[in-house]
Amino acid sequence: MRERVLSKLKNVKELPSFPAVAQNIMRMVESDDFSMRDLKAEIEKDPGLAAKILKAANSFAFNPYGKEITSIDRAIMQLGVKNLVPIVIGLSIVKLSDGLPGRFNADLFWKHSYTCAHVAKRLAKRFNLSDADAFTAGLLHDVGKLVLYMFFPEEYEEALKVAEEEGLLSTEAERRIFGIDHTEVGEHIVKYWQLPSLIAETTRYHHNPEEAKQYPKMVALIRISDLFSRAAGVYFNRDHKGIMITEDKGWIILTEGKEEVEDLLAPVLDDVEDAVQFAELAWRGA
Repeated sequence: MRERVLSKLKNVKELPSFPAVAQNIMRMVESDDFSMRDLKAEIEKDPGLAAKILKAANSFAFNPYGKEITSIDRAIMQLGVKNLVPIVIGLSIVKLSDGLPGRFNADLFWKHSYTCAHVAKRLAKRFNLSDADAFTAGLLHDVGKLVLYMFFPEEYEEALKVAEEEGLLSTEAERRIFGIDHTEVGEHIVKYWQLPSLIAETTRYHHNPEEAKQYPKMVALIRISDLFSRAAGVYFNRDHKGIMITEDKGWIILTEGKEEVEDLLAPVLDDVEDAVQFAELAWRGA
């Protein structure tokens, strides 16, 4: 089965493409060679995305005073260029799960992904890490699950069933059925999309942050954000049931024993409602 999965991943024609508008905006911002007009023109190539960006700019998370935003250029200013790339990626990437049948609860999957992203963004500032990178990494950390289901829906439903009935981690159930798990699949698709190596490493090692080589702190941050989003009651499956956060490798790497769980968890709980609302916006549309 592992060879079937790897064969699919090596077949470029079968892999889902990264949304073109998101890719173009990401490159523009990274090159630092763009104008507000350039960003506006790129966003308006996708009317559905433009409508969602307007709605995001008018959401409480980015517009707490409720001053109505009616144009894309003002929406960009309201959101901030630093926030624009992860938001565009998030609003675009959700299209990959359109029309998925069966047991894969895409609604819940994206709510968990967005909650993890929002928590990671909040915690990043505490540990002097890039909050924009943290948001993108949190959003995409489980994308391998989505890709596995897209290619092998029946087998992935079997993995979900095995995990549920036997109380296994998703990675354990996936390896039993596929001989590979979502972290390895996720790393492959992120590299195929030519996203930064930081995103590839967080996707690959968010279950095992002690194995990260280049960005151990960011990988540990995504691990803890994943745990915290589950602690807040937003999870796709029960991957971390019974885990003591303070004994987790991610916690040890990130905090170096200098933080209390309550001091970090309490502030991020305020973000959960915003995260779920933002997920609703991305998933259900404007």
